[in-house]
Amino acid sequence: MNPQRTSRGILVCVSGPSGVGKGTVIRRLRSLEPGILHSVSATTRPIRPGETDGVSYHFVSRTRFEEMIAEGEVLEYDEYCGNYYGTPAAPLEEAVSRGTAVVMDVTVPGSLAVLERMPDAVSVFLLPPSFEELRNRLMRRGTERPDEMEKRLEKARSELGKASLFDYVVTNDSVEAAAGLIQSILRAERSRYKRQAGIEETLIQTE
Repeated sequence: MNPQRTSRGILVCVSGPSGVGKGTVIRRLRSLEPGILHSVSATTRPIRPGETDGVSYHFVSRTRFEEMIAEGEVLEYDEYCGNYYGTPAAPLEEAVSRGTAVVMDVTVPGSLAVLERMPDAVSVFLLPPSFEELRNRLMRRGTERPDEMEKRLEKARSELGKASLFDYVVTNDSVEAAAGLIQSILRAERSRYKRQAGIEETLIQTE
């Protein structure tokens, strides 16, 4: 048996405040690691220009999202600035069970909820270079009204205080560098002894 083969895949939860660039970093990570899957979250917020339903998010109504919660179809969820965000459970659990690495773009409370249910998941907190830079990125994005942006910044201040609850912290001062660091984290996690399937039997057989 190949000692590098894992019995289960790895789930990587990437979290951080709104505007920190999680989606951009994950897209770069997936170009560096073509085999990694992106878990597509569901949300009740309106679709933005340039987004695609089923690719960026599964865009659903508030009523449908609440039905998913009631029916146990959501692994984790959070209400953020008046909208639900959550992870459909079945596709993610199926991918991990067959040995696939999966990356999630998930809210901070959502990531912590996933870790309670899937303690082997790897959590990464993405930081902005500075709070002022985070504000500038939200302003350049131009997708929120001024009052909505202030709510996001207030939420960001609270979320930044939870970075210590995560396994790793990566500063997104460069998309290339941030994605490269997460790729290194993924590779190191794959080499953890506890993730190796059959390695003990292999070692015994080769003695």
